[in-house]
Amino acid sequence: MKIYKDKKEVVVDTSTSWIYIGKIIKEDESYIYLEEADAFDISETSLSKQEYLMMIKKDGVIPNRKKVKILKSKVVAITLLEDIIEQ
Repeated sequence: MKIYKDKKEVVVDTSTSWIYIGKIIKEDESYIYLEEADAFDISETSLSKQEYLMMIKKDGVIPNRKKVKILKSKVVAITLLEDIIEQ
Protein backbone atom coordinates (compact mmCIF):
# COMPACT_ATOMS: atom_id res chain seq x y z
CA MET A 1 0.00 0.00 0.00
CA LYS A 2 1.27 3.45 -0.93
CA ILE A 3 0.47 6.35 1.44
CA TYR A 4 0.47 9.96 0.17
CA LYS A 5 1.55 12.50 2.78
CA ASP A 6 1.19 15.68 0.72
CA LYS A 7 -2.50 14.97 -0.02
CA LYS A 8 -2.67 16.83 -3.34
CA GLU A 9 -6.03 17.39 -4.98
CA VAL A 10 -6.49 15.13 -7.98
CA VAL A 11 -9.07 14.48 -10.65
CA VAL A 12 -9.82 10.78 -11.15
CA ASP A 13 -11.54 10.20 -14.48
CA THR A 14 -13.24 6.84 -14.88
CA SER A 15 -14.61 4.77 -17.75
CA THR A 16 -18.05 5.33 -16.22
CA SER A 17 -20.07 8.55 -16.02
CA TRP A 18 -18.48 9.29 -12.63
CA ILE A 19 -15.64 11.71 -12.02
CA TYR A 20 -13.93 12.14 -8.63
CA ILE A 21 -12.04 15.16 -7.32
CA GLY A 22 -10.35 15.05 -3.94
CA LYS A 23 -7.20 14.65 -1.91
CA ILE A 24 -5.42 11.39 -2.66
CA ILE A 25 -4.43 9.69 0.58
CA LYS A 26 -3.43 6.15 -0.42
CA GLU A 27 -3.68 3.36 -2.94
CA ASP A 28 -3.41 -0.40 -2.91
CA GLU A 29 -3.55 -3.08 -5.60
CA SER A 30 -7.26 -2.57 -6.26
CA TYR A 31 -8.29 0.90 -5.07
CA ILE A 32 -7.39 4.58 -4.97
CA TYR A 33 -8.54 6.37 -1.82
CA LEU A 34 -9.56 10.02 -1.68
CA GLU A 35 -10.72 12.19 1.20
CA GLU A 36 -12.72 15.43 1.13
CA ALA A 37 -13.93 14.28 -2.29
CA ASP A 38 -16.47 15.44 -4.81
CA ALA A 39 -18.02 12.38 -6.45
CA PHE A 40 -20.00 13.55 -9.45
CA ASP A 41 -22.14 11.65 -11.97
CA ILE A 42 -21.82 13.61 -15.20
CA SER A 43 -24.93 11.89 -16.62
CA GLU A 44 -27.06 13.93 -14.20
CA THR A 45 -26.21 17.25 -15.88
CA SER A 46 -25.87 18.85 -19.28
CA LEU A 47 -22.24 19.77 -18.54
CA SER A 48 -19.35 17.86 -20.11
CA LYS A 49 -16.56 16.57 -17.87
CA GLN A 50 -14.34 19.38 -19.13
CA GLU A 51 -16.96 22.04 -18.38
CA TYR A 52 -17.44 20.63 -14.89
CA LEU A 53 -13.69 20.69 -14.27
CA MET A 54 -13.48 24.31 -15.41
CA MET A 55 -16.22 25.18 -12.91
CA ILE A 56 -14.38 23.35 -10.11
CA LYS A 57 -11.07 24.96 -11.03
CA LYS A 58 -12.70 28.41 -10.88
CA ASP A 59 -14.95 27.95 -7.81
CA GLY A 60 -13.09 25.28 -5.83
CA VAL A 61 -13.95 21.75 -4.78
CA ILE A 62 -17.09 21.31 -2.67
CA PRO A 63 -16.73 17.87 -1.07
CA ASN A 64 -19.78 15.62 -0.87
CA ARG A 65 -17.90 12.61 0.55
CA LYS A 66 -15.56 12.41 3.56
CA LYS A 67 -13.79 9.46 1.97
CA VAL A 68 -14.22 7.46 -1.21
CA LYS A 69 -12.46 4.47 -2.73
CA ILE A 70 -12.30 4.06 -6.49
CA LEU A 71 -11.78 0.76 -8.24
CA LYS A 72 -8.53 1.05 -10.22
CA SER A 73 -9.85 -1.09 -13.07
CA LYS A 74 -12.35 1.73 -13.83
CA VAL A 75 -9.75 4.53 -13.77
CA VAL A 76 -8.87 6.10 -17.13
CA ALA A 77 -6.68 8.97 -15.88
CA ILE A 78 -5.47 10.71 -12.73
CA THR A 79 -4.47 14.37 -13.01
CA LEU A 80 -3.46 16.93 -10.43
CA LEU A 81 -6.24 19.51 -10.23
CA GLU A 82 -3.63 22.24 -10.55
CA ASP A 83 -2.58 20.77 -13.93
CA ILE A 84 -6.03 21.19 -15.48
CA ILE A 85 -5.73 23.93 -18.12
CA GLU A 86 -8.40 26.60 -17.96
CA GLN A 87 -9.81 27.58 -21.33
